[in-house]
Amino acid sequence: MSTQQPAAEFVPPANAEAPEDGIDLFAVLIAIASQWRIMLLTSLLAFAVAVAYISTLKPQFVASASFVPEEHQSSAGSLGWLFADQGRSPLYVGLLRSRSVEDEVIEQVGLMALFKTSSRETARNILAGKSSFSAGADSIITIEVRDGNAQDAAKIANAYLDALQVENDNMRLQESGEITKFFEHQLQQERGELTTAETQMARVQRATGLIVPESQTQSGLSAIATVRQQVTTLEVQLAASLQSETEKNPEVERLRSQIAQLKTEEQILEGSGASPAGAAPAAGQMPQANLDIERAQRDVRYHDTLVNSLASQFESARLDAAFSHAAFQIVDRAVVPERKAWPPRKPYLMISAVFAAFLGLVAVIARLVWLRIISNPQHRQQLRTLRRAFTSR
Repeated sequence: MSTQQPAAEFVPPANAEAPEDGIDLFAVLIAIASQWRIMLLTSLLAFAVAVAYISTLKPQFVASASFVPEEHQSSAGSLGWLFADQGRSPLYVGLLRSRSVEDEVIEQVGLMALFKTSSRETARNILAGKSSFSAGADSIITIEVRDGNAQDAAKIANAYLDALQVENDNMRLQESGEITKFFEHQLQQERGELTTAETQMARVQRATGLIVPESQTQSGLSAIATVRQQVTTLEVQLAASLQSETEKNPEVERLRSQIAQLKTEEQILEGSGASPAGAAPAAGQMPQANLDIERAQRDVRYHDTLVNSLASQFESARLDAAFSHAAFQIVDRAVVPERKAWPPRKPYLMISAVFAAFLGLVAVIARLVWLRIISNPQHRQQLRTLRRAFTSR
């Protein structure tokens, strides 16, 4: 009485001839389907292991904060020395990754205790791994912090905003201090130059006698013209007197004496002798005296203008340092996230189900191959030989 082989153990005969047109796919499918129990058990076991692993994954929360740089700000002492072509976003992203900002965040939140480490460098590395920064096309920079504790994630994200403000203030104070120091030095130096120019001008005024150059020059020229007019009048009177009087006439002698005195005075006025301060200079002195005075006045005006300009910039730098404003505006501060951002359980479960089914299929195929091998006497002999090779001493 012959026994029929169960469907679960169905294996194509080892000596079965393959169809001339290739592999019989229907026979293969029937063979795989006959092992459905193994496939189901393997898939369920693999899926259970995957679910157990997914359940052990620590949930992660993502807190986000955002801000926008003040693109219009370019005053001295701010973060305004920035890239005109690329905007300020790349610079701010770089500042957020800087060691100074990271150290400030670590101090504010107490991350060394939170991360249970005594190494600040380790704390920086952990913080960098939890943080990400991105700049959108609208120039808004977003800070995202991933952590297993929702409140800690929000604290760290907000600490980045505060640390960036601290870094901005420090940079403003440092640059404003340098600018203020520069203007202060230049102002002191220029005040010294102004004092020198004023001393030189006083020296020129004493040498030339010109205090009010225009009026004194006009006064000197008017005096010469008056003397010349008087000489001309007296000469006319002298000529009239000589027509009726002799040279020895007292009137003629008086006129000649007055004319001589006036000509002497005219020569003095036209000469190059030194004039007392405030008096009209001699006509011969006027060109050089006016040139010297003009040069001295020009130097005084030049240095006085520089002193006023530097004083204005110095005060502006001091006020800018005292009343500085933020180089960025906060759009959103981080709030405590309510939903988990990781792991994505549904996609992971779907992938696990597909992978479990694949493992079940592999298990069925492996079993069918093994049954086919052991059903062949020649293969069984080869397996025994291989076993003896490993077990014999």
